[in-house]
Amino acid sequence: MVINGVKKSDVGVLFVHGIVGNTRIFRFLDDVLPAGAQCMRLTLQGHGGDALGFSRASMRAWQTQVEEAAAEMRRRCGKLIVVAHSMGCLLTLSEAVRPNVDAYLLLNPPLRLKIRSRLVKNCLKVALGKTERDEVARAAAEAYGITLDKNLLHYYGWPARYIELFKKMAETRKALQASQLQVPTEVFLSAQDEMVSPRSADYFAAQNSCRVALLPASGHYYYAQSDREMICQGMARIYSLFPTPPNFPVRLA
Repeated sequence: MVINGVKKSDVGVLFVHGIVGNTRIFRFLDDVLPAGAQCMRLTLQGHGGDALGFSRASMRAWQTQVEEAAAEMRRRCGKLIVVAHSMGCLLTLSEAVRPNVDAYLLLNPPLRLKIRSRLVKNCLKVALGKTERDEVARAAAEAYGITLDKNLLHYYGWPARYIELFKKMAETRKALQASQLQVPTEVFLSAQDEMVSPRSADYFAAQNSCRVALLPASGHYYYAQSDREMICQGMARIYSLFPTPPNFPVRLA
């Protein structure tokens, strides 16, 4: 495939971040993307702006965005790989999105929660700007996709957004228990995650197409170098399923 004179692969990659997040969390995967892959880094409505914009967003709007993005990428590309983090996993696992996806790489899908004290510490350090000596809190600040706002009234819609998130978690658990994923799926859960329980792996155990791995040194936003390498290996396994066309330049990591 040639687009604007540039040779492109027929493999597309759709990146979907989590709630109050952004796509910077996927940057460490850039060097191992399929050669010439067509990528879409989706910014969900209400993200990348202020607290008021997030309040005005909704789970329905996010779900529609993901469905439309997946459909567009599938029309544009012969094969579609979805890479998602946290809530992004829930959005991309919906029944409306699945038919357009040829493989998944899922980071910390929140099917079960386990809130740790580290979450509160991270939130306080990010809010106070005290992250320079703490790489875990610094990763959380880097992954945060909403501008801090001193006007508390602008946060009026945040409780509703998180209630919607809890409902989406329950909906996704039920869907995974009721049906099989039909495409290769790599799932990575962090042993030190501040909010997602490793028990989330249970919902993928009966999925014949899933490979689940535990990242021993990582959290929800922070990924240790050794664990990043594990994730990159998972990405390599996925795109090895879609051979590079003959005479197509191969990107070396």
